[in-house]
Amino acid sequence: MSEEGRRARMNRMGTPSWRVALRWAVGALVAAVLTTLGPAPLPSPPEDSTASGPSPDAAGPAAAGDLSSSGTAAVPITFPTAETAGLPAGWSPRRTHTGDLWIRRAGTVVEDLRITDGIIYVAAKDVTLRRVDAVGTKVVNDAGDTCGSGLVIEASRFVAGSAPTRDTDPPVIGSGGFTVRDVVIDGVPEGIRVGAEQCGDVVVERSFVRITPPDACPDWHGDGIQGYGGGSVTVRQTRIIMVERKDCYGTGPFFYPSGQGNTSLTIDGLLVEGGGYPFRAGTPGTVRDLQVVRNSWGYGPVDVLCSALTAWQAHVVTVSDEGRTTPGPAIECTGSGT
Repeated sequence: MSEEGRRARMNRMGTPSWRVALRWAVGALVAAVLTTLGPAPLPSPPEDSTASGPSPDAAGPAAAGDLSSSGTAAVPITFPTAETAGLPAGWSPRRTHTGDLWIRRAGTVVEDLRITDGIIYVAAKDVTLRRVDAVGTKVVNDAGDTCGSGLVIEASRFVAGSAPTRDTDPPVIGSGGFTVRDVVIDGVPEGIRVGAEQCGDVVVERSFVRITPPDACPDWHGDGIQGYGGGSVTVRQTRIIMVERKDCYGTGPFFYPSGQGNTSLTIDGLLVEGGGYPFRAGTPGTVRDLQVVRNSWGYGPVDVLCSALTAWQAHVVTVSDEGRTTPGPAIECTGSGT
């Protein structure tokens, strides 16, 4: 199915013009309430610390409203930036390539490449892309009937090319069965797609993603990480920023909703900023060290199907230029995750 066909089938929240003013007003109100309340106090330990009972993770899905991070202290975390992730300092390519590149041999390692205005088609197992500077270039590992599972992309950078970007642009990396590690994705309208469940699970760690409005923006629904028919997704120590403008609004930095065939998620250190809801999730899983930049949202900090989760820890934070966070109030689990 074409990318345009997939997008047409998505049940995703758009941003009609009449909602724009409302969403920013609601966001401001939520921020004011969070600021007024301040961090919730830590609970006192039970008198009998040896009392038996299931741990939160062993208890199965919680009833809506049961999850709370108010008793869990947040810790400062230094997340990747555009300068600290991606290509090593002083790096230069050993070779350059323009246009599409097909990889058909299992175990191939592609290193120190600058590729411009193409698509990297991974049609083999266990391929590694390392120190790749991808300019106006995307990675597809489920081309045709072949699935390039076991793909690893590390210490690399993906940026827009000279061609104008569009609201119909496909994701920079997709669709399933890959690991993204120490990667920068910057200045593009779509980031990582978690799809093609048959290809395998997706891991994103120690990476920096900044999504920006396309040059042509009649109906943008951009995401940093989005699931559509995706398997398990695990995100560790990763930062996602969504930049919007008044005439061009995306969906969210992290969007892994219910009702679109997604499987499960594990969040272990994620800093999100921007969008209507910076974090939207509707599948089973666990969420720990979710940090949402203060006042960065339009509607609210999160939209989550809380009954599907077995662990929840989230806080409003401020962040320094170096990516170091300062935790503020806890964020309660709320929403529907659609």
